[in-house]
Amino acid sequence: MKETPEPLTPQQTLWLILVPMLATFLSLRLYLHGVGVRHVYPGGHLVHHLYLGVLILIPAAFLLAFSTRTRVAAAVANVAVGIGSALALDEISYLVLTQASDRDYISQVSLYGAISLIALAVILLLALYLAHRD
Repeated sequence: MKETPEPLTPQQTLWLILVPMLATFLSLRLYLHGVGVRHVYPGGHLVHHLYLGVLILIPAAFLLAFSTRTRVAAAVANVAVGIGSALALDEISYLVLTQASDRDYISQVSLYGAISLIALAVILLLALYLAHRD
């Protein structure tokens, strides 16, 4: 009978999600506010980073829901959750609260909305960590 690998600790899970989420968010916002808005049009269709985030986040969540066979797979899935979450959360306030123009990407509403959503995600992540730590 094959032995199940030891799962990641709550602290490892926290860092594997938190660091990529914050690094992705900071990098994205620095790029948007420093370089400017650049769009991606594969096949002639505008792809927002919300969509890319969801495409990264959902498979990672499914993988984690059914447990992973190795610690490396668990680590990669957790990193993907952090990256995908940051991409998706960053764009929600932009799409919901603004007219979704290029100027709105770097507006205060978009920025503060994104910061608020990321802060809520960090609080939830920390609360889950505190509830599951050893």
